Amino acid sequence: MSNPGEQSVGQKHLPLPVAMRVPYMEFIYRLSADMTDFTQPVGAPFNGSQSRIIMPIKGGVVKGPGLSGEIVHMSGADWATTTQGADFMRLDARYTIKTDDDAFIFIKSKGTFSGHPSGPAAIDPSRGPPTEFSQDQVEWFTRLQFEAPPGRYNWMNGVFAIGVLAMSEKRIIIDAYRVTNFPHIPPRDMKAS
Repeated sequence: MSNPGEQSVGQKHLPLPVAMRVPYMEFIYRLSADMTDFTQPVGAPFNGSQSRIIMPIKGGVVKGPGLSGEIVHMSGADWATTTQGADFMRLDARYTIKTDDDAFIFIKSKGTFSGHPSGPAAIDPSRGPPTEFSQDQVEWFTRLQFEAPPGRYNWMNGVFAIGVLAMSEKRIIIDAYRVTNFPHIPPRDMKAS
């Protein structure tokens, strides 16, 4: 297990004179997304063993130390790709949040979902749509990219962020973290100088 700030284990595998360390993660916000009760299959890309499913996002809330707002009603969806017989999905979601101070932030999210490596299948069509998933049951992560307007949230355009996901009462929960080498230092404003 690696701790933020300590030397990277990569040095043991390929010793080089450059000092590498484990990055830090700083909390940005928690998001709770309300999904619609329906999904829309839209065909099988590639070799036919995969299928794509559109899962519309109805709305939701976002709360964090410097960001608070809501997911704009029906502003996005997740276009998930599943492989027949595999307990795995590729995620491709897009949606917009409106902050309490009326800024619109567009979010692109690409990630993966899979069941516990040694547990029962998380994706089982015979059980119907899931309503709960904890971090103890699934590997569910995403890369978050933000498109924020000039002003208070402009810094979000330049951060590398990840989302750690779970599901509770049919709601998708995302804890968003900024990955950084500079803990406790605010990210740079991305306006051109």
